[in-house]
Amino acid sequence: MIFIICITLCTILPNVSVEAAKEAKEPEVLVIYTTRDGKMNEEQRYLDLLIGHFTSNIRFISSDDVEKSDLSSATHLFYFGQYSTQLPAKFNTLFDEYEGTIVAIGYNSEKIGNQFSFIDPKHEVTIDQISMKSSDKTLDITKMYIVEIKAYEGSEILINGRLKEGGVDYPVMVEGNGNYYYAFDTVDSSRATLFAEALHDVFKIEHEEISPGYIRLEDVHPLVNPKPLQEIASMLKEKDIPYMVAVIPIYTNQITGKRSTFADSPELLKVLKQIQKDGGSIVLHGYTHQFRASETGEGFEFWDVENNSPIYFPEDQEYTLKEEKDFSSKEDYLNYINDLKAYEREYTETKINQGIDELAKYGLYPLAFEAPHYTMSQYGYEILSEYFSTYVGQVQLSDKDWEIMDTSPYITSPSFLHGMKLLPETMGYIQPGVEQAVQKMMDNAGRIRLTRDGILAAFYHPYLGAEGFKELLDELDKLPNVSWIDLKEMDVWVKGKNVSIHTVNGEIIKDFNRLKIVYSSMEAPLFYLGQFVRFAAWVMVVIGGAAVCVFIVFTFRLIKRNNQIEG
Repeated sequence: MIFIICITLCTILPNVSVEAAKEAKEPEVLVIYTTRDGKMNEEQRYLDLLIGHFTSNIRFISSDDVEKSDLSSATHLFYFGQYSTQLPAKFNTLFDEYEGTIVAIGYNSEKIGNQFSFIDPKHEVTIDQISMKSSDKTLDITKMYIVEIKAYEGSEILINGRLKEGGVDYPVMVEGNGNYYYAFDTVDSSRATLFAEALHDVFKIEHEEISPGYIRLEDVHPLVNPKPLQEIASMLKEKDIPYMVAVIPIYTNQITGKRSTFADSPELLKVLKQIQKDGGSIVLHGYTHQFRASETGEGFEFWDVENNSPIYFPEDQEYTLKEEKDFSSKEDYLNYINDLKAYEREYTETKINQGIDELAKYGLYPLAFEAPHYTMSQYGYEILSEYFSTYVGQVQLSDKDWEIMDTSPYITSPSFLHGMKLLPETMGYIQPGVEQAVQKMMDNAGRIRLTRDGILAAFYHPYLGAEGFKELLDELDKLPNVSWIDLKEMDVWVKGKNVSIHTVNGEIIKDFNRLKIVYSSMEAPLFYLGQFVRFAAWVMVVIGGAAVCVFIVFTFRLIKRNNQIEG
């Protein structure tokens, strides 16, 4: 009996431990996509943003290239059909042995085996409102087509859609047999908020119903007036709200080319260092926030907006990008592409390191990065991930057009950010001259709060003044269950060529050769020399003043004593 029990335990326990480990591990997601050119585009990358909230283990494979072996380790499988087409014959049996969760999006769900027999796709219908069946969460959207489906008995409708004029409901997201179908053929922030909420059920991951949030003070460069910045910082300190300051280390005059550094703005530097001490965190917002003859804070830096391409050539060089048809062989074309990417890497790395170094030499230590105007190529993100663990703002989703950018409703680590954590900006900002700008931001917050852990993130330009910020802050105060993000309390790191920064228990730990950084140019040494001379001058003034006071006191006492003797 004892022998049998031992054998049984030895057989069962390893299986139990394997199953426990399997349940405990991070979800592994495979996304199979069908696009007209067989390549990923902004739609897949936005889906990447949504899935990245639940796992960083995400792979994308075209439906033309996927093999059954690709499914073996996946716990969750997404199929994204952007248009209706015949799929390869292998799809008839591709999923027969797959036991994980499948989510189908858009077209062709009826062509991927029998997993979606609980629905019947028909034609297309137009909707302009979507709502969760299990709650009162409703979202108005611009009119858009979805795939009309019939949901059979035994399935559950999670999200409904309707055209408000007609008042007829259409299933938008349906669950059946542990699999899910989503009727949109496109995903973006304007209409995918409820889908983002439903993904919590797909992954069976419970997230606390609390909204992380952050406030970012934007475009602080050496010529910014320190007074409104200091006033705003005082408001935030009084309310004990941590926040971020997006700093541009160098201001370059677009006409004269004159560079201004924080050595030229000692009062502003003093405010920034106090901010860093009191509760604010520095975010590197580029090095000069410009490219070609553009103004710092207005221009781009990691995107060539004139050619609408990544930065492949020096700013004074005109060029026309070549296509594969312009080359005699594919090898020549690939060599050309590699040369372009080599220039982009050198340019990007130089700017990143210059920005980190320039801040560090004045005692400012960035904990995250924000690309100017949120523009950066996919390869740029890969390069950046070698230097920063954390990215702030919106993200560019296409290398063809910088204006194709979007934001996630929640914190995420999509595969295209190569390990970086994205703290997305979701509420927008106060635009000068725009009526009810604050109310529009609050409307955005209402949409984001449809997701249980949606992030409420806004930014403000300090030059607009402290009064305008107070109006925004008063409204932000009314938002319930907000947990303000403090970068110092997160596990963040920065690994520059010359500077290493990370956080431990709310403290900034930095490691760099101070002499090498400070003496990389004469601006900082002259600044610190000036600081020392001013300090020494004040010491001399204090000593001199004290000596004068002692002399006066001594003189009066001597006169008094002589008068007493004469009397």
